[in-house]
This record gives sequence, C-alpha cells and structure tokens, in this order.
Amino acid sequence: MNKDVVDLEALPLRFNPPDGWRMPDPLFISLHQGEVFANDWQPYPEAPPIPPSWPWWEENGTSWYRFFRDRAPLPARALGNWFSLSALGLLMFAVSPFALPGWYVAIGGTVSLVLLVLGIRGVIRTMKSQSAGPLEPLDAIRAWATERRSDYFAQAYASFRRSDPREISLETFIASQKAQWWGESSATAEN
Repeated sequence: MNKDVVDLEALPLRFNPPDGWRMPDPLFISLHQGEVFANDWQPYPEAPPIPPSWPWWEENGTSWYRFFRDRAPLPARALGNWFSLSALGLLMFAVSPFALPGWYVAIGGTVSLVLLVLGIRGVIRTMKSQSAGPLEPLDAIRAWATERRSDYFAQAYASFRRSDPREISLETFIASQKAQWWGESSATAEN
C-alpha cells in the first residue's frame, strides 16, 4: 500500500477552493486540514484572486464526527460510565423496598446508596477534570494536521536525501513538494 494515497472521504474537513482554482493533490488536502491561508495566498502563479472571507474548509459529513469521537479524551468517556453507575444506584434504591423481602431491603438499600454515592462522586471528579475544556474543533484539526505534516516532510526529505545526491535545503524541498501538489512542474517551482 502506498503511504501517499489519501482517502479524502476519511478526512474531517473537505477542501473548498475558489472558483477557477485547480484542485490540489489529495496529500496537500490531508496535510493542511483546517489551515487558514492569507488573503493574498497564491499557491500557483495563475491562481485567480481569493474572494474576501472565503470558506476554505467545510465539515466532511460523518468523518467530522468520527474524527472527534476517536479522539475523545478518556474522561469524556468515563463521564457516561459514572453517570450510569449513579443511575443504577438510584434505580436500586427505588426498587429494592418493593423487590426484596424482609431484612434484604437494608442490604439492597445500602448497596444502592454506595453505588449512587460512588457514581455521583465520579461524575463530579470527571467534570472537574474537564474544566479546562477541549480545544476548539478547528484548532484540534489544525494541530493534528501540523503534526502529520511535520512527520511527513521529515520522512519524505530523509528519503529524498538518501535517493538523490543533490544538496537542497528542507525549505526548498517543501516548496517543490507544494508546487507538485498544485500541478506545477519542478522546474517552475525552482524559479
């Protein structure tokens, strides 16, 4: 399997180029998810001007939700578990007097109160630990894309250096990659 093959439907954001623009290589879209481009940005020389406040990115259907579900912090998942435990304790407390005979009511009531107290305590602790709150959705996607982009360029540049004897800088290599992603020849990118 080629690591440069990108499934655009699996990405959280869909790239929305202005009218008349070329569509970049899927690898560019993958590695620049959520990036905010300057108003005068021109990825290739004949790119038409960017309309003011152009929406570069839009949610990509269910992939948007899958991205955040897969990255939900553990405390967010734990909140549901603690809530379920407290609900079970409350249900047992309400049902045990009618379901249990004789002195078993006291045992059922005690167990249900323990579950209720543990569940409420867990909910409160989890909510306090989440008080810092997650990043804004687009900030989380940008951070994810930036990390992936750094890893990609480090690996691709190292691979290029092993296979090509030319001495070019990392910045030049990145510029040539971006030019290729936008359909420019490497000769045009070097000029």
